[in-house]
Amino acid sequence: MFEFLHQMSAPKLSTAILRYIFRYAQFIGTIFFCLHNKKDDETVFIHNWLKWLNVTHRILTFTRFFWVYLGSISIKTNRVQLVLHVMRLVLSIPNVAVILGYHIFRGPEIIDLVNQFLRLFRQVSDLFKPKTPGFGGRRELILILLNLVSFAHEQTYLWFTIRKGFSWRFIIDWWCDFYLVSATNILFHINSIGYLSLGVLYSELNRYVYTNLRIQLQKLNTSGSQQKIRRAQNRLDKCISLYREIYHTSIMFHKLFVPPLFLALIYKVVLIALIGLNMAVEFYINSFVFWILLGKHVLDLFLVTASVEGAVNQFLNIGMQFGNVGDLSKFQTTLDTLFLHLRLSHFRVSILGLFDVTQKQYLQFLSALVSWLAFIAQYRMQVGNC
Repeated sequence: MFEFLHQMSAPKLSTAILRYIFRYAQFIGTIFFCLHNKKDDETVFIHNWLKWLNVTHRILTFTRFFWVYLGSISIKTNRVQLVLHVMRLVLSIPNVAVILGYHIFRGPEIIDLVNQFLRLFRQVSDLFKPKTPGFGGRRELILILLNLVSFAHEQTYLWFTIRKGFSWRFIIDWWCDFYLVSATNILFHINSIGYLSLGVLYSELNRYVYTNLRIQLQKLNTSGSQQKIRRAQNRLDKCISLYREIYHTSIMFHKLFVPPLFLALIYKVVLIALIGLNMAVEFYINSFVFWILLGKHVLDLFLVTASVEGAVNQFLNIGMQFGNVGDLSKFQTTLDTLFLHLRLSHFRVSILGLFDVTQKQYLQFLSALVSWLAFIAQYRMQVGNC
C-alpha cells in the first residue's frame, strides 16, 4: 500500500479531484460556467440557461428555508439561542444576495479571472521541457483531500443531527438547507483553492527559475555569443512578466472573492457559537456528531489560512531563487526592476482592511473558541447544580 502511495502521482490526482470539485460546485449552483476543452487549451464560458436555472432554484430553495427556519426558531425559549438563530437567518440573506449578484452582474469578470488562471497555468507549464502535468505536489493534494472531507460532511450532517423519520418533507427541507449551507461554505473553498492555485503558480515558476534559468544566467559571461545572451534575456523577461501577471491575477481574485468571504466568515463564527451553545443548553456535550460539526467549521478556516500562507511564502521566496546571475550587468539591471516590483508589491490577504489572514489570526481564533467552549461547559455545570 505504501509503495502504491509512493508511486502515485500527486499532481495528477489533485487535478482529477479538482475536476470533481468543479462539477460539485456546478451541481450546487455556485458555478454557472462550463469548461471547454480544445486540445491542450482549456477555457470556460457562460451557459445562460444554466445561470438562470441556478438563480431561480436558489431563490426558491432559500424562500423555503427562510420560512421553515423562521417557524422553528419562533418556538425557542432560550434568549441567547434565539438571538444566535436570528443572526444566522439574517446573515444568510446577504450571503444568498451576493451569490445571486455574482451570477447576474459579475459573470464576465469571473469568466475572465478563471480564464486568466488557466492561461497562466499553461504558460508556466510550457516553461518546462517536457511539460509538467497536474497540479502542485503532495502538500496541495493533502489540502484538496481535506476539502473533499468538508464537502462530504456538508452533504450528510443533517441526516445525523435531526432525529426523526425520513419523509418527502424532510428530504425537501434537507435539500433547501444543504443548498444554502453548501453555497455559503463554497465561498471558503473558492478562496482556499484560489490561493492554493496562486501558491502553485509561484512555486512552479520559482522552481523553473532556480533549477533552469539561474544556472543558464550564471554560465553566461561577456564572452558568450549574442544569440545565447539574447535567448537567456528573453527567458528572464518572460519569467518576470509571469511574476507580474500572477500578482495582478491575485489582486483581481482578492477584489472579487474576499468581500463575500467576510460575510461567510461572520456566518460561520455565528454558526460555531450556535453549535457550542446547543452543546451546553441541550446537553450535546457528549455528542460525537456535534463535535464533528464543530471540527468541520474549524477545518474550513484552516484550509483558507493554509492556502493563503502557502501563497504568501512562495511570493516571499521569489527574490531568493535568482542568487548570483553572473557577470552581465544587463541581467542584473532586469532583476533590479523585478526587485523594485517586489518591494512595491506586498502580497497579503486583508479582510476589508480589518485583519490579515495569517496563522497568528487562526491561532487567536482557536484560543477564542477554546475559551467559548470552556465558558459554556462552566455554564452547563452551574445549571446542573441548580
